[in-house]
Amino acid sequence: MDPNPKKRSFPSVDTHCHVDLFPDPAAVVAACERARVYTIAVTNAPFVFKNTQELAATSTFVRPAAGLHPELVESHGEQIESLLDLLTQTRYVGEVGLDYVVKNDRLHERQRELFQRIISRCAKLGNKILTIHSRRAAKDVIAIIGENFPGRIILHWFSGSVKEAEDALAAGFYFSINVAMVRAASGRKIISLLPKDRVLTESDGPFVKENGEGALPTSVERVVESLSEIWKIGPEDCGALVFNNFRRLLELASPR
Repeated sequence: MDPNPKKRSFPSVDTHCHVDLFPDPAAVVAACERARVYTIAVTNAPFVFKNTQELAATSTFVRPAAGLHPELVESHGEQIESLLDLLTQTRYVGEVGLDYVVKNDRLHERQRELFQRIISRCAKLGNKILTIHSRRAAKDVIAIIGENFPGRIILHWFSGSVKEAEDALAAGFYFSINVAMVRAASGRKIISLLPKDRVLTESDGPFVKENGEGALPTSVERVVESLSEIWKIGPEDCGALVFNNFRRLLELASPR
């Protein structure tokens, strides 16, 4: 569980990890502490948030996020009121968003309805940091959030078009990159379009795999190494850049 990462002068950043879905979530939290990886621990449904909140209660580096995954809207959509209430307990929101992989207009409409309610609630509360799912739905995600959202948006594992990426950048969004993205030509194409000051790192573990196992938060070290190659800067400078992006994102909202 602890891969003994290289010594560095700054923490790492994992803005999207499903800590609660690992076989031993407490061990993942402990590994984040040892390796100094700031980790946004996303949840897929409101009823599991309390457990993640308790796991992170004494952690410096793990931040619990309240979410409702768009793929669970049909099975867990009735928990939307619970999620809206939970948003008063955390600055971090995710995993939320839209997913149009399944072609079902009724389901897409339901996803948009709930996502709009989440965005409206976050806007009213202010000072939220959201990690957003947008698979085959980036245009609608961007339109629902808009250009004047009073918080910070991170597009997780973005796979939309160049035009959609440009629209998201114009709206001030950030993008989080994982090991699957840096391995794929499509992912590297998106990375090449992004200003360095809008890039963050993520594991999306345990869904993204490394060596056949769920990627841990420490996998962001490999992402940094790949970004340093793409950007032609040293890994240490690249890691510092990503960490400073995350720190600025937090400061733009407010201190923890």
